[in-house]
Amino acid sequence: MTQMILVSDNHMEQGILYEVMKQFPECNVAIHLGDSQFTYDDIELSQFVRVKGNTDFYPEFPAEEIVNVNGVRAFCAHGHVHEVNRTRDILVNQAKMHRCQFAFYGHTHVAKHEEIEGIHVINPGSISQSRSRIEETYAEINVDDKIGKVYLKFRNRNHDVISEEVFQL
Repeated sequence: MTQMILVSDNHMEQGILYEVMKQFPECNVAIHLGDSQFTYDDIELSQFVRVKGNTDFYPEFPAEEIVNVNGVRAFCAHGHVHEVNRTRDILVNQAKMHRCQFAFYGHTHVAKHEEIEGIHVINPGSISQSRSRIEETYAEINVDDKIGKVYLKFRNRNHDVISEEVFQL
């Protein structure tokens, strides 16, 4: 089983990333999808693969990352330069170009999962400032590597599951 934790848009809130990681000390990879507003080498952020958000001003942050864990591939970006408020097609095209099954993004502060052209596009929402009727969230993804079944859970700040989906890669 491959476990990925997705967090985005904590906007300078300290401590919350530690709180999330305390819940998943054995996860295969933790990904921060931008707008931490921390320095790139911040100790709290250092536990994460990280990408540059529109409020991350340090040049060390990469604009995009490709994560490959146990053959599960994900294209990761904040999404602001990919026009995610308007469409997820640009993200999907990037994921396809890099032979990824997933495209992960932040920016909108809205937790969401869509399947577009065979790519699972996931936004964990904002851990600090939701912009929807749903509370602040992050995402836990577990992939059964043997059968390709994915278990997606959106969790709130208390780490309670508020929404879950099961789908096939």
